[in-house]
Amino acid sequence: MIHIGETIKKLRKEKNITQDALANFIGVSYQSVSKWERHESYPDITLLPSVASFFGVTTDFLLGVNTVDKENRIKAYEEKYEALKSEQKYDEACNLMKEAAAEFPDNYLFLANYMNMLILLYPYKDPRNLSLKPEVERVYGVIQNFCTNDRIRVWTKGLMCNFLQELSETENSGVDISEIDPILEEMPIMRNTKDYMSMMLYPVGSEKRNMACAKGLSEMIQLIGEIINRKAGCILERRPDIIEAYLNFVNTAMPDGDYGQSSYLVIFNYGYLGVIRHHNGDNEGALECFRKEAELAVKYEAMPDITTHTSYLVEGLEFNKATAFKGGHDNIAYAIKDALADGYPLSDEFRATEEFRKIIESIR
Repeated sequence: MIHIGETIKKLRKEKNITQDALANFIGVSYQSVSKWERHESYPDITLLPSVASFFGVTTDFLLGVNTVDKENRIKAYEEKYEALKSEQKYDEACNLMKEAAAEFPDNYLFLANYMNMLILLYPYKDPRNLSLKPEVERVYGVIQNFCTNDRIRVWTKGLMCNFLQELSETENSGVDISEIDPILEEMPIMRNTKDYMSMMLYPVGSEKRNMACAKGLSEMIQLIGEIINRKAGCILERRPDIIEAYLNFVNTAMPDGDYGQSSYLVIFNYGYLGVIRHHNGDNEGALECFRKEAELAVKYEAMPDITTHTSYLVEGLEFNKATAFKGGHDNIAYAIKDALADGYPLSDEFRATEEFRKIIESIR
């Protein structure tokens, strides 16, 4: 941004525009514009789109960015960000995206990534999250007011809702869950999604329609699983027939066991079903569920990061395990082992059986 003051001054002179006129348009004092042109300060990154719009140029032009250099820099940021995120180094990823957004203020994906990393900095319901609220709201406002990419806008609406919901459950935060209501009202309903419209509009048998159907089914299976998990308050209140119906449906739709983004839901639901069967006196049925849960958890962790679905209804759909949501667990296999060892509400007699011990030992 070292030459931006000179560029603004040159553009202003060429168009015979006063500092007052520019200042009034973007909502700052003429003294601020004067300081920019004298290199005593720089415009805030949130003002650059307005300055560029006023002169009819791009923000890249204002910043004097070379196109090839810009593309290389963006790619470098993206690669480093993905590496840090996969290693769960959220603080470093946050600082990186803040730096990237400052360098490329018209790249709203960087700004959205920065917002996402801010929200992930501290554990769930950690009181420190409240201190991040002003910055999260500022970034969210910039994206909603200036970004023209609907996908980024909707994604950050979801991020904001999740953040507010977390704060509403944080002690003494002063945040009420009703704050998400106006944001939710602005979000599209399921029938307005890309996957639904693609299924309806592309020709029957076309590759695009087939992929849209595969993606739509994968998304719906995950959504149904999430609904089932959030409907009941605790394991013992979950109806076994509903869990059984969900697992039967998933295994019918994906008989090859390529559950993809719903893997964690399928795995944990086998465990929940095992607990219910145990409390209903069906220990053999419970052991069957826990064996399946352990087997799937180990299989999932052994999968390569990128796999392709082979089941007919989702055939050809790619799944990226490295970026997939895993129910808040770093390693599903270890999470299942912990749940089996002392997390699930099981009787001491059941835990002491040789069959149950072997299931736990099968998870390495």
